Amino acid sequence: MRRSMYENRKSFDAARQLRETFVDRKMTRVEEMRWEWPKAMVEVGTCEAVMYSSDKWKRIGDLIDYKHNAEAKQRVCVCQDFIRDYHSGKPLSLTEFDIQLPSRMPDAVAELANILGLQVQFYDDDGESSGEYHQVNIARAKLGAAKYPRTGETFLLIYTPSQLCAIITGEELAVERDGITG
Repeated sequence: MRRSMYENRKSFDAARQLRETFVDRKMTRVEEMRWEWPKAMVEVGTCEAVMYSSDKWKRIGDLIDYKHNAEAKQRVCVCQDFIRDYHSGKPLSLTEFDIQLPSRMPDAVAELANILGLQVQFYDDDGESSGEYHQVNIARAKLGAAKYPRTGETFLLIYTPSQLCAIITGEELAVERDGITG
């Protein structure tokens, strides 16, 4: 029990630090996550850009749109059948690679901003980036960040109040005062 309490505090402290660094002000509230981490996801491609609307460095509520262009390779993992055709609502047929999430995931995440969308290059049949850019829009979703408990590696996540939608990972990915880097 004691170890679990320490890990929870460590996860919370990491999330608070990510949030406070990103917006350059103290955290003012804590919300409970109403979803649980899945055991597995599918990797569908590379993240080329993350677009979000934030009041970082501004008065609370003064939102400005930002776009983080990936500076290094970033992978996109989503829940099964999450990527759907805009018009039909049917799941897209994508080249997917099953990914097992670590057995321990953080129990606290930092809410960074409202997500506007992702620009993704899906994998082709050979598992390489297709070279075609696709925009993925997720209504009423948030952009968050957290650190893996075992490695301390930062990752981004897209979520709604009721579900995890996507995880973005990359070896150089970080959350800095200037925004997302890597």
